[in-house]
Amino acid sequence: MKNFLFYGLASAVLIPVLFCSVLVASSEQTIFVFPANGSGGNTPTGGLISDAAGNLYGVTEIGGSFGNGAVFKLSFESGVWSETVLYSFLGASFADGSGPYSALLLDAAGNLYGTTAGGGPSGNGTVFKLAPDGSGGWTETILHAFNGTDGSGPVLAPLVSDAQGNLYGVTDGGCVFGHCANGTIFELIPRQNSSWSYKVLHSFGHTGLPLGGLVFDKSGKLYGTTTYDGPKYCSSLSGCGTIYKLSHGPKSWAFGTIHAFNYTDGEYPEGNLILDSSGNIYGTTLLGGAYNGGVAFRLSLTKTGWKENVLYVFGAPGDGQGPSSLVFGSSGHLFGSVPSSIDVNYNFQNGYVFELSRQANGTWSETVLYAFPQGNSVSFPNSSLIWNNAGTALIGTLGPDSDPAGAVYEVAP
Repeated sequence: MKNFLFYGLASAVLIPVLFCSVLVASSEQTIFVFPANGSGGNTPTGGLISDAAGNLYGVTEIGGSFGNGAVFKLSFESGVWSETVLYSFLGASFADGSGPYSALLLDAAGNLYGTTAGGGPSGNGTVFKLAPDGSGGWTETILHAFNGTDGSGPVLAPLVSDAQGNLYGVTDGGCVFGHCANGTIFELIPRQNSSWSYKVLHSFGHTGLPLGGLVFDKSGKLYGTTTYDGPKYCSSLSGCGTIYKLSHGPKSWAFGTIHAFNYTDGEYPEGNLILDSSGNIYGTTLLGGAYNGGVAFRLSLTKTGWKENVLYVFGAPGDGQGPSSLVFGSSGHLFGSVPSSIDVNYNFQNGYVFELSRQANGTWSETVLYAFPQGNSVSFPNSSLIWNNAGTALIGTLGPDSDPAGAVYEVAP
C-alpha cells in the first residue's frame, strides 16, 4: 500500500460483498483547532481544498466575526499550521449570505467560489466569489442571490466549473417553472461586464432533493445524485435515491436517471461522485444495504446500460456507518471516513478513516487506517478527505462534538 497522508474535518455518522475490516497502524495528528469563541469560525463543514503551495481552504457553518459563518485559510509556516479568516459573512440582513456548508472551488487566478445555504436579499442563499485584492485582503462578490423562484438553499454540493469558466451547482429547494420542487441544477456564465448570467438547467419534482455535488465526465456530461427519488420506497417513505445524468444538447440539457437505488444496494446517496479514467462512477450512500449503514458502489456503462456493483456494505457489528464521499488513491484504491461505528454489542463508537481495496477474487475489503479513540478530543470526522500535495497524507475535519468549535486532522502511516 502506498504511503499516505490524509487531511480532513471532523464534527462537534444481498449482493455478494466480502466483509473484512482490518486495522493497520497509522498515526493521527490534530493540525488545527478552531478557537472556542468562534472568532476563527465554528463547525467546519464540506471538506477542504488545497492550492499548489499546500495551503488549505474551507468554510465554517457558523462563527466568524458575525456568527454567520466564515471562509478560512490554513498555512503551514515554521512547523505549525496557522489560520487566516478570509471572510466573515454578515448574515441575511446584510444580503451577503450566511451558513456556508459546501467545499470551495479554486480557479487558476486564485479566486475562491462557494455557496451559502441562507442569507441574501430574500434569505434563500447565494453563490459568492472571493478574490484576493493584492494587498493581503479579500473582496467578496455575490454572483447570484437565490429568490425562491429560481431555486433556494444550496447546501452540501460544491460548485464545479467547465473549461470556459462556467459554474454549475445544485439547490435543494425552490419554486421553479410554475411549481415548487425539491431542488434545481443551475449554471452561471460570466459576462464581459463582470456580471454573471444565471440559468436553471433542470428542476426536480417533490421527491428529488439533490444534495451531492456534480461531476463532469470527459465528454462534458454532468452526473449527480438525488436522495429522495426513484420508484422504490425506503425508510423516508419516498424514493431511495437515484443517480442522474445531464447531457448538453444543441439548445438545451437533457436529463435522465441512470440508476435508482432499492435499499438493498443503498439508500440516500448524499455524497459526491467520483469518476475513474474509464468513466466508471463511484460513490457512497448514507443508509441502506444489509445493515442499513450505507454502501460504497460503482456504476459501469455496459452494452445494455449502466450496471451497479456494491463494493462494500457498512454497518455490521464492529464496522462503521454513514460513509463520506470517496477519494481515489494508488492502484484504484478508495479512501474515506465514517463519523461513527458500532461495536459487536451494538454500542456506538467513534469514527475512523478507511481504505477499500479490490481483492483477487473481485470482491472489495475494508482496511481501517485510523480509528479515533473513545474519549479522545478528536473523534468525529464529518467530511470527505483530500490528499496533501505530496500525496502522502489525508486531511479531514472534525466538528464541535470533538472540540469546542471543530478541528482539522491529518492521518499518516
